[in-house]
Amino acid sequence: MNNNKLKTAWIEDDKSRKACYRKRKICLLKKLNELTILCDVSAFVIIYCPEKDELVVWPSRPVVQELLEKFLRLPLADQCRKMLDQKAYLKERAAKIQEQIKKAKKKNHEMKMKDILHKIQEGKPLSEFETSDLIDFVLFLEEKMLEIQERVELLERHVPQGAGDKEKGKEIENNAANIARNENISGGICSSNNMGRNEKSGFRLMGVDIKVGHLLHEGNNGGIQN
Repeated sequence: MNNNKLKTAWIEDDKSRKACYRKRKICLLKKLNELTILCDVSAFVIIYCPEKDELVVWPSRPVVQELLEKFLRLPLADQCRKMLDQKAYLKERAAKIQEQIKKAKKKNHEMKMKDILHKIQEGKPLSEFETSDLIDFVLFLEEKMLEIQERVELLERHVPQGAGDKEKGKEIENNAANIARNENISGGICSSNNMGRNEKSGFRLMGVDIKVGHLLHEGNNGGIQN
């Protein structure tokens, strides 16, 4: 972490504040000039410094006047479109950060669940897992099975017209198997015809049926401590 990073707050020391103003004003005008050249856009800046009674107008007063008049001729709805004050900007930025955190947590959770699945496939006893992890794992599998069922049903609707039952079943089975491999669930999906009530209460792991109720029962009675 950079301890020298400047905090976004009013600088109390007069000398430091004036130095920061001069430096950042130059940087702002330089960046804005680059933006207008690189992206071929029109822009202007008006900076008023009450301490020096200084008015900075960039690039020039005639250009600023022209752009202001052009802006004021726009309908009010267009003038306010994408207009942000500091509060709205910070709120929008905070929402984006929260969304990024949410996605990161979801990704970490999926990685943890896939790690548990891998350990089960390798033969680790369910009694060695935490009860909370098993419950999360069951919920994760049920969510994935529901997603896969919806995808399989979507694939069924896109099976070529005129295909026989055997060809249709093979097409669905192949597509569903591809989905299952992408989801890292082995041998668990055949077709939507086989994804009824039993599939929602259990799953197939390495060709073996595991019932959700049995999984939870074994986890709760296998000496697992929270």
